[in-house]
Amino acid sequence: MLRYFTVANWKSVYEPVEFSLVATQERQHGERLSRVGRSRVLPVATIYGANASGKSVFIDALAALQEIVLKARNADDELPIVPHLSRGADEPTKFEIEFSVELDASNGKRREETLIYELRVDSEKVLEESLLRVRSQNEVVIFEREDDRIELYEELEGDDVAEALAKTVVIRPNATFLGELGDRYASKPQENLIAVARNWFAEKLRVIGPRSSAMELPLRVLADDSFAQTIGELLSWADTGIADVGFEEIPRRALGIPSRIEERIRKDLASEGGKFLVGTRFDRDQVVLELDDSGQLKAQRLVAVHHDPNGKEFTLGFGDESDGTVRFLNLLPMLIQLRDSKSDVVFVVDEIENSMHPKLTEALIRSFFGSLSTDGVSRRQLVFSTHELQLLRSDLLRRDEIWLADKDDAQTRLTRLSEFSEDGVRKDADWLGFYMSGRLGGVPRV
Repeated sequence: MLRYFTVANWKSVYEPVEFSLVATQERQHGERLSRVGRSRVLPVATIYGANASGKSVFIDALAALQEIVLKARNADDELPIVPHLSRGADEPTKFEIEFSVELDASNGKRREETLIYELRVDSEKVLEESLLRVRSQNEVVIFEREDDRIELYEELEGDDVAEALAKTVVIRPNATFLGELGDRYASKPQENLIAVARNWFAEKLRVIGPRSSAMELPLRVLADDSFAQTIGELLSWADTGIADVGFEEIPRRALGIPSRIEERIRKDLASEGGKFLVGTRFDRDQVVLELDDSGQLKAQRLVAVHHDPNGKEFTLGFGDESDGTVRFLNLLPMLIQLRDSKSDVVFVVDEIENSMHPKLTEALIRSFFGSLSTDGVSRRQLVFSTHELQLLRSDLLRRDEIWLADKDDAQTRLTRLSEFSEDGVRKDADWLGFYMSGRLGGVPRV
C-alpha cells in the first residue's frame, strides 16, 4: 500500500511537497480503512485543482520514479527528470516514497513490512539512494548509496549477490541499486525483501494517463471467458448500450502493416505460437493476430455487441463508440482488480473522469468502496486527479481523502481538505460551496 509520497524540484514543485494516504483521526467512513500496523491507511485519495495548478505533477512524478527504478538504460541515456526551471534548473530532484509490502515468513504466514525508498537524481545520474525498513520506534537502513559508493546493512550484509553488485560490479550512474539488485533476485522466493520491493514498483503500482489504453484487454478477453463475461456485464451495468463484447475478423490489408513486417510476425507466431496485438488504422481499435489452420495470419478486432429496438444483434468496433465508452472500457481491468478482495494494487489515474458522465465516474468509485472489507484487511487503493465536482461530497469521501492543488509564488502546493477544519469546513459542511467560492484555492481566478 502507498502511505506517503514526497517530491522536490520536479516540474512546478520546488520545495518538498508531501502527499499522504495515512488517515487522520477523522471517523467518517472509518469502516473502509485498512489497518497496517498501528496506522489506518486510506483506500482512496483525490486531487482537485485549476488547470495548470499541478494536479498531474504528482502523478507524473510517481510515473517517473517508477520508470527510473525499473527501466534498463544504456550508460549515456538520460533519466526522465524535469526540474523546476526557474529555481532548480541546476539542482537534483528528490523522491521519497513510503509503502507497505507483504512477504512470506519462515513459519508459513505472511508478514507486512513498511519500507521507505529515497532517491536524489539529476538527468544524468543517481546521486543518492537508500532503502529503509520502518520499525515501531525507528527506521533501519537496508542499503544506502552515494554516487558509486554503496553500503549494505541488515540482511544484505554477507549476501553474496548484493556484495558482488555493490563492491565488484560497477553500477551504471543512471541505474538504481534497487532496480539492479531486484533484477538479480527476480527468481527468488517471496520472502526476499529486495525482490518484493522492486516488484512493488513493477506490479503493484499502476499509473494510468487520461488517454491510456488497456493494451492487454483484447488478449485477456480471448483467453479468459470469465473475464470476457465480466467485461460485458460491467459495460451493460454502466448503461453504455453495449450488451456484450466479441471479436470479428477483418481483412489484413486494413491494418496497413508492411508486407515484410507481416511476414516477420507470421514467422514469429509459427515458431513461438501465441498471439500478437497491434494497433490499426481504425481509431482506437486493437487487433489480435494469430495463425489460422492453414498457417496464414488471421486478424480479429474487439467489437461491442449491441441490440437494435427489435432485438437484432449488430456489432461496432470500439473506434465507432463514444469517447466516454472507450474511456470506461479502458478502465474496466482496473475496476475488476479494485473489486478483487485479494488484490493489493495501487492504481494512480490522471483525470479519471475524462470523457465520462459524472454519474458513471461516481458509480465506478462507489463500486470500489462497496467491495472493501470492513475488518481493515483490504490492501488495494485508488488515487486520482479530477475536476468532477459530483464527487466533492461527504456521503462519498472523507475530508482527508481530498487534496487541493494550487500555485503560490510559481510553486505547486498541496493542501488536505481536513486542514481547513478551523475555517468551518466540517465533515457535514457544503464542501462544493467552499471550493467553488475560491476560499480553499484550487479554482481558476476568473
